[in-house]
Formats: sequence, C-alpha cells, structure tokens
Amino acid sequence: MADDIPKTATGKQLYSILPEVYRTRDSSEAGGEGDLARYLDACGELLDRIRSTLDQRLADSFPDNPPEGRACQPWLLPYFAQLLDVRLVSPDERGRRDEVANAVAWRQRKGTLTAIEQIAEAVGRMEVEIREGWKRTAVTPRMAMPLLPAGALGEDPSRDDFRYHPLWAARHPDLPAATPDLRYPARAMEVAVAADGFPANPSAKLTTFAGKPTWWRQVNPHGAPCFPGSFDDVSRLTADLRTPDWRQGHSHPKRVILHAPPPLGFFEPGLFPVQGDTLIDTKKEQLLEDLVIDGTLRVIAGSVWLRRCAVRALEVTVPAGTLADPVVTAEECLFGKMTVPGLARLECCTVLDGLACGRLQTSDSLFDGMLALAPAARARPHCIRFSRIPPGLSAVGLLAFRTTTEPPVYYAFEFEEGGGVVRRTARFGEPGCAVLHPVTAESVRFGAEDGGEMGAHHGWRYSLLMAAVLDKLKEFIPVGMEAVIVPDLRLHRAPHPPCEEK
Repeated sequence: MADDIPKTATGKQLYSILPEVYRTRDSSEAGGEGDLARYLDACGELLDRIRSTLDQRLADSFPDNPPEGRACQPWLLPYFAQLLDVRLVSPDERGRRDEVANAVAWRQRKGTLTAIEQIAEAVGRMEVEIREGWKRTAVTPRMAMPLLPAGALGEDPSRDDFRYHPLWAARHPDLPAATPDLRYPARAMEVAVAADGFPANPSAKLTTFAGKPTWWRQVNPHGAPCFPGSFDDVSRLTADLRTPDWRQGHSHPKRVILHAPPPLGFFEPGLFPVQGDTLIDTKKEQLLEDLVIDGTLRVIAGSVWLRRCAVRALEVTVPAGTLADPVVTAEECLFGKMTVPGLARLECCTVLDGLACGRLQTSDSLFDGMLALAPAARARPHCIRFSRIPPGLSAVGLLAFRTTTEPPVYYAFEFEEGGGVVRRTARFGEPGCAVLHPVTAESVRFGAEDGGEMGAHHGWRYSLLMAAVLDKLKEFIPVGMEAVIVPDLRLHRAPHPPCEEK
C-alpha cells in the first residue's frame, strides 16, 4: 500500500479500526495497490465533507470571535445585527463580530468607562487609556465641601488616614487643586505584582505597553506632570471651548479623551528584515509576500510580484520592451525609491523618496517624493486613479482620475540619538514609518476608491478604524458628550519601575 493512502482524516480512522488481517491482506494483494484503503479513503472524503458542513452549520449559530476553531461566515453578520438592532460600523471583520457578540453587554453598561474602553478595543482594535474631561477641568473650591473617600476614586483607601498630615493632605485625589504641586512628579508608575499575579494596590490598572501587559497606577495626581498631554497628565486646566481634536479641546466637562498608541505599521519591534541586496535573475515571475527587505531589490530578468512587502530600494534593469506586460506588480507595499524602465502596476502602495517609471498604472497609492514618468503613447498611457501625486506633475500621455496633491503628514516618534531622545518622523526601517497622522487631509486619509486611506497601510485600515470608534461611541456616551482620540507616544514605553513611596 502507498504511504499516502488513505489521505482523508475519516479514511485514516476507518482504516485504522480494521482488523490487522485485512490491512495486511490489502497491502500484499494486487501488487500493493491497497484497493480497500482507496475505497475507505473515498468514503472518508465524503464523510469529511459532511462533517465539515455540520461543523460550519454549528459555527454559523454564533457570531462571536471564537478562541479556536471555525467562525460564522461573514455574510451572516448583517442578519445577526438586524436581529439585535446593531449598527455595524467597524471596517474589520473581527470588529464587526465583536459588535454583534457584545451588543447586549454594551447596552447594559451604556455610558460607563468600561463600555467605552471595550468598544474602542473591539471596534478599533486599539489599546486605549480613557480620561474624563471633567476631571481635567479646573473648578473653584467651595467652602465646607467634604472630600470624597480616596477608595471611591479608585485610589488607595489608606490615603484617608493621613488627610490631616501637612504633606499627605495636599496629595488627596479629591482636592480641587489646579496649581501643580512642584514638590511631587505626576506620572504613571508600575505596580509590583504579588505571587498570585495580581497587584495588592486597588488603584492599579492593566494596560499593554509596547506589547507587554503591565500593572500601573497614577502617582501624585496634583503634582507637576512629567509628560504634558500624555495619558498620565491629570493636571487641571481652564475649560477649553475649542472644537476638540487630537491636540485641543480636551479639558472640558463634555469630553471623553481616549489616549491610543500610534500604529507602527510594517516595522514593529522584534521584526527581522532581510538585510543586504536581493537579486532576481530568473526569466519568470517571482512572488514575494510579507517580506521586509532593508536593502536593494534588483530585478535583472523576468518580473516580480510583491504583496505586503517593504523594500528600501527597487531597481529594475529589464528592458522596457512593449510596455504591455508589467515588470513590477505590487499590492499594499512600501518603497523607499523605485526605478522601473518598464510597466509598473501598483495598488495601495507608498513611495517615499521617488519613482522613475517608463509606464505607470496605479490606484489608491501615495507618492510622497519625485514622480518621473517617461512620455507614453496614446494607445498605452499612464493611468493614475484615487492617488496622491506631487504637485505640478505633468507627463505626456497621462490619464489622472480623482487624484490629490495634499501632502501627507506622518507620525513623529521618539528615537534615542546622540545620548538623548529626539522626536521626529520615522525613516524607512523604523517603527511607524509612513503611517498617516490624523492631521493629514481627509482627501488622503479617506481618498481611496473604497473610502479608506491611500498608501501602503490601506489594508491596516488605521484611519477607518479610528473613525469607526468615534462613530460607534456616539451611541454609548451621554447626549452632548464628545469622544476624542489622542495619539500618545507614552503608551509605547513602559511606566517607571515600582519604588517605595516617600
């Protein structure tokens, strides 16, 4: 009998429960063909399909994200949503499943911080820290107004035992103080964890910093903020009546501030890119997927098809030929610079430094640097649609549809340079490279054909996820309240290690 028979799971099971005499006879007769094994394998194929259909039928009864196994088919989610009166807003399939699965629980917790945090993390697939605007607003102290117990504010109840101490009294969390106490620093601090894995301090919170879950707490809420504008800045300010956005209008009784870490895109920590140059010299199409090439990709023969790749430099030396067949096809890719004498077909790509191309066909892409296009014939023109192009672009034989010249704005991150920390835009190979900031014009952030963002991170849906969270929260926060998402770099760094409080 051949080693690969039977192949199906049920066929193997049926064959294994046969008495040994039949298996031995089946393998020895008919020249080792294994006719009985082949027959059981054919039966097993039918039974496997029946089993798979029944498993999928069972999974289709539950719209949630199962920890393992099958999930319901996506086309069923709108029917579940209609049954539970849920308005689906998430562009992500897992987010839509969570919207349906948690519909009742979120309605029961409507208006609470727990519901807001769960919605942001489920719909937007982002870790957030929430601050209420009324807690950031300075108020006038009232005479004989008793202080709330520290335990009612989520702080250590032992603080109430020292309310008459001259130093500790100034640190009570319910004091309506607006002037920062310069004697103490206000910041997030990591909390020591007991042997059971939980902290002893009741005010501790669990947040993921740089991919690592960490217990932390806010220390010295009336002290001088170490990082103004971050999630651990709880200083009180005069009411800000400006229209709220990512950097203003936060200190207001009608605001809910969601601090979220900026996305990192292709270059997350722990990634191991392909170092050095890569050569393609075979006379056929090569497919590259999910690769980061921190060097030059040279194509001297054939063609290349890239999917979800980041390439520092792409150089093609294949002759242009008739410009009818693409030499480079790229989908959701990030490039530093490109040189393609032939036809380049790009979809949802970002080119940072420049592109020199013989013929270009592109959609939903972002060109931040120079774009040099060779003159094209009328029969085979350049075609650019739903893309960002540099201003003043002109080329012979160019067809452009729904393009914009608005400049993209990328996130600024903190990097250690020269013994200090500097804040600047990430370069190629650094975390956060080419990720669009919320201040970017909407014609770029929502200018793709499907309403998403242009460029290499179109598949990540960063802009759509952020908009979906704000849209969803309108149903779950009190009337008149507004939610604001604030990018916070501090959520990419772990809090200060625990120490003895003095």
